[in-house]
Amino acid sequence: MDKDKLREEYNSKAKIYEALEQEAKFIVSTILDENKIKIHLILSRIKNFESFFEKIERKEIKEPFNEINDVVGLRVVCLFLSDIEQIANSIKSSFEVIEVDNKIDGFDNPASFGYMSLHFVVKMKKEYKGPRYDKIRDIVFEIQVRTISMDAWANISHYLSYKADTDIPKDLKRDFNALSGLFYVADTHFELFFKQSKKTQQNIENQLKLSMKDANKTIDIEINLDSLRAYLFSKFPDRTHANDNIISELITELNQFGINRIIQLEEMYNLAWDIFLLDEKEHPPVSNEYADVGVIRRLLALTNKICAQLKYSDVVDRKYQKMIDDKIKKQNRGNSEK
Repeated sequence: MDKDKLREEYNSKAKIYEALEQEAKFIVSTILDENKIKIHLILSRIKNFESFFEKIERKEIKEPFNEINDVVGLRVVCLFLSDIEQIANSIKSSFEVIEVDNKIDGFDNPASFGYMSLHFVVKMKKEYKGPRYDKIRDIVFEIQVRTISMDAWANISHYLSYKADTDIPKDLKRDFNALSGLFYVADTHFELFFKQSKKTQQNIENQLKLSMKDANKTIDIEINLDSLRAYLFSKFPDRTHANDNIISELITELNQFGINRIIQLEEMYNLAWDIFLLDEKEHPPVSNEYADVGVIRRLLALTNKICAQLKYSDVVDRKYQKMIDDKIKKQNRGNSEK
């Protein structure tokens, strides 16, 4: 096979490969975002000519531009094993799938963990029409899906240049297999942790719903990311919800002032909610309404004088603090009379 002629033909298709890479990556990114599937990253590459030619010679390929399916390749690196099925469904709905090679299901050899992934050979769907698709529609390309752990071990083992089990020196094989097993165990335990976290959040949400229906049920739960996120979503469903980083910052602030149980937030809410609404109406934030985390911060400032002095001395209206003091005195009188 004439290498120079192949190179010339390959180079003539370079712009088409680049267009395909960009369009495929855009479609994958868009569909994952629309389906709210969190991922680590999307990698893409175009096989360079030397790698292309090496594959032709190694596999004795007669019609390379028809038989080689991975000149353009994408890799979706996800967080958890359970994400793989969701990503696979998104790929199937977005491209015409020619072949699927599942190297994950039924795989029971941790020593080869780095070779686990889900491979799709695809091309653009026929309904993708217009000039931008005319030249790329019939070009087949590959999409790989794997977890961070799979990808990490694949990269490490690739760097070590061990392509097969027989490549590994005997005196290193035990350690190599043990390391591979650690990555495998990490992946399965990340998945277990993820599922347990979801279960915990659901349990907290159920407790919160019950307590909101029945005033006699208290919410004596430790404040952590899961419990506070669930509390904010349940308590303030119509307000803007902060991301996890901001919620984490709020937990630190609450701990500084001795607030570490959900029941304490409920006490703040019951004491000062009506006064907070007056405060928000008279002194609205830039967005005209506090986000869920902002509500808790304002409630804390209104009910905790130390917090108000340290963090909000210039923005907490003294008349509202007096109103809260009067409510506390009234409650204390009612309790003493009982």
